[in-house]
Amino acid sequence: MPKQTFLNLEEGKRKQFVDAFLREFSIKTFDEASITEVVKLLGIAKGSVYQYFESKLDLFLFLLQECVAVKMKYVATIERKDYADFWMYFRDLYVYGVQFDEENPLQSHFLHNLVNNLNSPSTKELYKELEGQSVLAFEAMAKKEMELGLFRDDIPTQTIGFLLYKIGVSIQEEMEYSGAINPKESIQNNSPVYQGKQETLLKLVDQYIQLVKPAFDKQ
Repeated sequence: MPKQTFLNLEEGKRKQFVDAFLREFSIKTFDEASITEVVKLLGIAKGSVYQYFESKLDLFLFLLQECVAVKMKYVATIERKDYADFWMYFRDLYVYGVQFDEENPLQSHFLHNLVNNLNSPSTKELYKELEGQSVLAFEAMAKKEMELGLFRDDIPTQTIGFLLYKIGVSIQEEMEYSGAINPKESIQNNSPVYQGKQETLLKLVDQYIQLVKPAFDKQ
């Protein structure tokens, strides 16, 4: 986490620093991201980074925490209990996620590139840890749906939770695979990840729901 020297920076300089590294980690993997290149753009000494953070990983984790906190301000405004059906809630997570993307493009690009970013030799363990946390969160969702009698209970919650996690990953990957979005291009234009493709995304979410709902719901 940041040292006091970073927190002592004036807000404008902190934002400039954060934005520059968000962009770097949004277009490269963790191992490829270059502190040297970013500090050249910022016009600061490389040693300054280590006066602000213990390490490159420490900086990365700070950015991750900040981006997640911003996104949670959007998706945490909705609660499962306000929906009669899990899949309506699941869809609305994307609706609010799109709003986050539109209003916070750099943070959205950082999170969009997260799986690819962590696919680096030096971050394999971190990837496993974060993936495990995500799967556990979806397991908890699945368990709740089972308790409500809405999800089938003849399949382990771990399996259902893992599939829910993979559905989210697959939706993102298909949007990129199909050419509907091009994050590397949109970040160069300072545009949101899903700019102009919000309806395409939600249509794809609907198609995934149509496909998996019968397999998850208790008959």
